[in-house]
Amino acid sequence: MKKYIALMTMVGSAFMVSAQMPANEWTYQVSKAAVLIKTQPDAAEDAFNKLLKGKNGKNTSLLVEIGRAYLSVGDISTASAYAERAKDIDSHCADAYVLSGDIALLDKNVNQASSDYNQAIYLDEDCSEAYLKYAEVYQGVNPQYSIEMLQRLEDKLPDDSRIDKQMGDIYYGMGQYGKAIEAYDEYWENGIPGIQDFTRYATLLYLNKEFNESLAVVLEGLALDMDNEVLQRLSMYNHYELGKYEEGLKNAKLFFASNNVPEYVYLDYVYYGRLLNQNQQCEEAVVQYEKALELDSTQADVYHELTALYEKKQDYPQAIAVYKRYLEVTKEKEDIGDLFLWGRLNYYAATNPTLKDQQSSYLAAADTAFTRVMEYAPENYLGSFWRARTHSLIDPETTEGLAKPYYERALAILEQHPDTSVSLKVECLSYLGYYYFVKEDYPQSKEYWIKILAIEPDNETAKTALEGMK
Repeated sequence: MKKYIALMTMVGSAFMVSAQMPANEWTYQVSKAAVLIKTQPDAAEDAFNKLLKGKNGKNTSLLVEIGRAYLSVGDISTASAYAERAKDIDSHCADAYVLSGDIALLDKNVNQASSDYNQAIYLDEDCSEAYLKYAEVYQGVNPQYSIEMLQRLEDKLPDDSRIDKQMGDIYYGMGQYGKAIEAYDEYWENGIPGIQDFTRYATLLYLNKEFNESLAVVLEGLALDMDNEVLQRLSMYNHYELGKYEEGLKNAKLFFASNNVPEYVYLDYVYYGRLLNQNQQCEEAVVQYEKALELDSTQADVYHELTALYEKKQDYPQAIAVYKRYLEVTKEKEDIGDLFLWGRLNYYAATNPTLKDQQSSYLAAADTAFTRVMEYAPENYLGSFWRARTHSLIDPETTEGLAKPYYERALAILEQHPDTSVSLKVECLSYLGYYYFVKEDYPQSKEYWIKILAIEPDNETAKTALEGMK
């Protein structure tokens, strides 16, 4: 009890002259008493009552400030009581309605919060806090309306950097990165950005593919907080996108060695894998891609990249296994590109001498895929051309001419497009020339070799074939 009395005496003496204090000079006293709300609520209440004695009893600004002190510790009931006292004294007190809105928002009553903020604006068209908070409430419901509210405030306060920052955040949420960057550009010129602003601005620039600019903001932010996980992450991402693979890999290793990252996301492992791949560390890259897929097995692009990595290593069984997982994930969205790549992987697996015992199954899979490509796009040469190649492997001596109808079809399509690759036409003509040579139909064979020399005069195979048939 003695300790409590001593405490009250100390607090009381601090407020003895408060009634004579000009507005704003009570802020220190309010903050001093606010620290007692949780531990010594009676002492805090007594201190506030002393502060409100005399003419300050009807001081709405002071009442609102005390209400905010209670709100800051989550005491909604007492904060609301102070807001209502301020409204009873002055029904046109905009700040009291802003406080009520903040209370409603903390209580998850969004409709009431927006109503209170709107009332504050009605009572005071220059109440900037009400505009900003009203816009914040609506940004997840009707972001365009939030933007319009901020534009109204901007007409009144064109140099208020808070408006630019909030507009940037709202445009970011809308996915309008260009507009978000414009707003942040303004904020960067006039405001005082904190570390979270650096992370948001750098992220926006990265998402808008402005990688140089993003990296510049990242480095500036890391100078303030070298352990910031978002900036470390973006440093890795941007270095990769800018082709600075060696530096990017150093960043990646630092990022993954950090103790400041509470949780990695799949894209972290993807970028690490990309950087390892570009630095010719393929085995390590595979590990990172697999980790990415463990976190999110629905990412089609990751399967594609991992497939390409295995293909680069000429590990076709693994490439096929990964791509099969990709096809299972995207089975509702099968397209010609997917089918073509599936067929090509199986075709190349069939050409690998170390996989000879599985060649027939690879060729069957390839032929099925290229048949589907022909069905999807009959006017495109790819399906016929690769079916021809597949059947040429099935019939390597050309004794049965299994590839003939497909090379003929591919050639007919290619000849309709003079700008297509000469090498593709030469392959078709060479097969047909050789086919007729095997059949001992030399006049027909000569026609194809002559056609080759017409488009590729230095083709030695054609010259040799014609020389041999004289």
